[in-house]
Parts: sequence; structure tokens; C-alpha cells
Amino acid sequence: MRALREEQGLTLKEMGELTGLSFTYLSEIERDTVCPSIETIKQLAKFYKLPVSMLINSQKGSSLPAKLQYIRKLKNLSQKDLAAKAQVSPGLIAQLELGKVNASLRTLNKLSEVLSVSVCYLIMDQQDVEGIMAGISPTLRAMLQDPKVQAVIGSICTLEEDQLKLILNFINMVKNPALE
Repeated sequence: MRALREEQGLTLKEMGELTGLSFTYLSEIERDTVCPSIETIKQLAKFYKLPVSMLINSQKGSSLPAKLQYIRKLKNLSQKDLAAKAQVSPGLIAQLELGKVNASLRTLNKLSEVLSVSVCYLIMDQQDVEGIMAGISPTLRAMLQDPKVQAVIGSICTLEEDQLKLILNFINMVKNPALE
């Protein structure tokens, strides 16, 4: 919840004003010290334009600690090395890998950049991926499982913003050729 709010550039007070919820209650939700009602979850999901399922934590906890440790070791980085490259403290990396703290969106962005993975890889659990895949048509699902399509998507994920805009403009031109 905190990462979503920070991504919008909102303070707790601003978020409270926009949703009609008290900023203290929102803070408690973010710190996981209260269990919000389903109506509150629906209200927040509507505000963020997300399905309710994306806001409900899984019982098994986050997979971030295991994924972070796995990819860090795969890249032959110590916690200290990763911290230095991501410009965070080594203690934060240790706490994240132990699951003792939650990362802010800013920290997740830094880590994903250093580790050359997407933020989605770090934060999405397998059941979230399966839930998204279940909502996709069988034709699109089969296409997304094609290694060639995955290679193209992987290449797109590493592009700079101006390069991605160029490709999207090209795709739009191919899909919608100008009439003469």
C-alpha cells in the first residue's frame, strides 16, 4: 500500500483527503497493524484502479526476501556490494532479505535496476502471476509463452524511455497506417 501511495506522490494526509479515510488509519493499514474491511479494500482498489486481489496479502508472506537473495547471489554480489550499487545501506539489504522490513518503491526501483530485473519480478508472487494469466485469453496466453515473444518482451524491458516511445510509435504506425 505504501509503495502504491508513494508511486502516486501522495502523503498519507493527501491520500486520506482523496479517499475519505483518515491518514492515521491509512498509516495503520500500511504498517499492517490493522485488518481493513473488505469495503475499505474495495475503496482503495477502486482508487488505485487495481483488482481487489492485488491488495490482499497472501498468507505465505512476500517472496521478495527469497527473490532478492537468490538474484543477488546469482549475480555474485554480497549484501554490501548490492547496497553500494543501489545506494542504500547494507543493513537495509539484510533486513529486506530477512523479511523484517518492506521496501519503498524508490528502493525497489534502485534494486531492480542494479540487479537487471523488473520491479514486478521482485514483488509479484507466483499466485499473482497465475491470477493474471487466468484472465488472459488462451490465444494470448499461448503467444506469451512462446520463447521468441518472451525474448522480444525481455528486450523491450531494457529500453530507455525514448527508445520505447520510438518502438510504440512504429507499432502504432503499422496498426493504423495514414490514409492518403
